[in-house]
Amino acid sequence: MCSLLLFAALACPADTFKAGAAQSVITPQLGHTVYLAGFGHNRLATGIHDDLYARCLALEITPQTLVMCSADLIGLFHDDVLTIRRIFQETTPPQSFLIVASTHTHAGPDTLGLYGPTPLETGIDRKYMEWVDRRIASTAVAAVRALQPARLELARDDHPLLGLLQGVDRPPLVKDPFLFVMRLIAPSTGQTIATVVNWSDHPEVLGRKNTQITCDYPHWVRTYLEKRFGGVALFFSGSIGKLSPLGDPVSLLDPETGKIAEDGTWRKAELQGSEIGRLAERALKNAAAVHPDSISIHSATVFVPMHNSHFRMAQAAGVFAGRKPLYTNGQLDPATEVRDLPGVGRVKYPTGHEIQTEVDYVQLRAGGAALAEIVTIPGEIYPELVNGGIARYPGADYPQAPFEPVLREQLKTKYQFILGLGNDEIGYLIPKAEWDEEPPWLLNAAKPWYGEINSVGPDAAGAVLRAVAELVRR
Repeated sequence: MCSLLLFAALACPADTFKAGAAQSVITPQLGHTVYLAGFGHNRLATGIHDDLYARCLALEITPQTLVMCSADLIGLFHDDVLTIRRIFQETTPPQSFLIVASTHTHAGPDTLGLYGPTPLETGIDRKYMEWVDRRIASTAVAAVRALQPARLELARDDHPLLGLLQGVDRPPLVKDPFLFVMRLIAPSTGQTIATVVNWSDHPEVLGRKNTQITCDYPHWVRTYLEKRFGGVALFFSGSIGKLSPLGDPVSLLDPETGKIAEDGTWRKAELQGSEIGRLAERALKNAAAVHPDSISIHSATVFVPMHNSHFRMAQAAGVFAGRKPLYTNGQLDPATEVRDLPGVGRVKYPTGHEIQTEVDYVQLRAGGAALAEIVTIPGEIYPELVNGGIARYPGADYPQAPFEPVLREQLKTKYQFILGLGNDEIGYLIPKAEWDEEPPWLLNAAKPWYGEINSVGPDAAGAVLRAVAELVRR
């Protein structure tokens, strides 16, 4: 189920294209307990290695303005994004549309609630959440206020090294190695306004033993590009479901020592990020200079069936701090039933059927034709749903389930920016035909594969991708 919102493409002279960028530090202060997100419970921050940022890029072809923000956070729920938008819209024109995506760093504060002291105790700092929502909104406003005439370069690359920097340990062994880059330049000075990098891999090089706040490898991607080009560099994670830089499949030779950089080290994170930066620079050497004259934005509210009982228990225990309510037939559903949760006691267990989320489809256009596309995905989508390669294996719970629409097959241009964790974080988006929550496990594995425990359910991917396909058709 979904509802649609359409901002019509508005044709304007090419010289009206403008861009503006801004960034703000969103690192939490450490004078109190900060639970780190991404690797289980009760991992407390002990220091700050590098600051976390909100970085925003505004693109305008009057009267339409698109703002894309990348936040160095594990994720934000859709309710947070709606709050950020309300603040943003107080001081921006009505034709402004805001997208907020998270890089998914595994060494930032718990903004979802899932990483507190125990599984049913929240790790959220409410004051920090209120502050960071306002901070992202103000950064988006600053990007709009910084708008200036701009020219646009677009690039993509599929260098073999990109795939070697991604590890996959769950079948099918499909990756998403495509790198997409966008560079905005001020014609009057030739200076870079912003560089956007879109690539797929979990920002978790430092591993679970690390207790220092860091953006992980995206920090070095941005550092490299800002040193080379100036301006503000933004990093957007793509289809990061089951992709990881950890383990032997991703081996990076340290040229200073002649040895393989180890997982969990700052050196491996630096090597990974700097290599992505170099490959982005390489791609830009063959960039296409384009001249958009309109922006087309389609947005859909999507209601996804809630299958995960762990998420329901977390909601009942207050882990989400009321920021992930349930719906039924597209209507807010406050219905509950009384249950006893171990270690928590008697709670009101939510019984609604769905969660509300969003997908967006944007085209940058010229002369009525699409030049580039931007798609938001509200979670961590598996690469085979993006590039193709969904497979049927013995042990799957739904072995005859129809395959979901493959994302890139729906798209029309060479430049396909897929913003994972865009405007929401609903967990892993897994092909239903590969769903494996009950034994026997896929391919007769001795233990369950990782993924389903952090997914809304087997129908989530289909609901999201069918909504995107409908936006593209419209």
